Amino acid sequence: MMHIRHIQILFYVLLTLSGCSNLTPKPTEESVKKENLEQEVERVEKKEDTLNIREILSIEGRYDLIDGYAFFRDTIHNHPVYKAILLIERISDKDFGFIIVRKVHGLTPVGEHGILSYNKSRFYMKNMDYANKRIYYTDGMDIKIKDSLLHTIRYVSNATEYDIWKKSDPESNVYISLRNTLQKEKEEYANFYSKISNDPKLTGRDEFIYYESGKRYINNDSVFQKKWKHYTTINSNDLKTGNNIQE
Repeated sequence: MMHIRHIQILFYVLLTLSGCSNLTPKPTEESVKKENLEQEVERVEKKEDTLNIREILSIEGRYDLIDGYAFFRDTIHNHPVYKAILLIERISDKDFGFIIVRKVHGLTPVGEHGILSYNKSRFYMKNMDYANKRIYYTDGMDIKIKDSLLHTIRYVSNATEYDIWKKSDPESNVYISLRNTLQKEKEEYANFYSKISNDPKLTGRDEFIYYESGKRYINNDSVFQKKWKHYTTINSNDLKTGNNIQE
């Protein structure tokens, strides 16, 4: 009798468990499609990121200015750059540290440093939000390279800067008027890089937080593009023979 009772209890337990399992909602066709779509989007994005990294230009090196000027939004006149040096180093698969020192004739040299990050076919400026401990991105430089020539278009708060550069020997002498400013920028860049790469609250983040910053103040870049075409075609023989384009 006791054995039969145990069998009855076991039967009721199994029946209860079976009923509970029937209460568990099965995934609907719509939810399955949604999950599959999300997985496919994630797969495509990873593939695009991989291809994106492969397409990144090899821009590292030292560059000396060939031709440069800036248009300011409050004037129709351009401001030619007298001398300038651009240093670029690759620091990761998609990040490049840079230092620029520029001198407009008659004015004190000015410098700039930072990190450019390649994302979705263009370079963005990597910035630090010190208060909220996060990295964010703003419009950086439009960059194009051909052989040993490189051009940059930079959109700052009140101007659009256009520069054409030629790759040079890293050990070449620096203009005397630029040396102090260049050394200062190197020190400030090293400090910035140390903070942005070693702070555990900032490193290891993959999110891309974008803030719109400088915009084009010149609707037509035809003058600059003609200069670029001039240096990359007429002077192609000079590039092959190593002659100085500025001569």
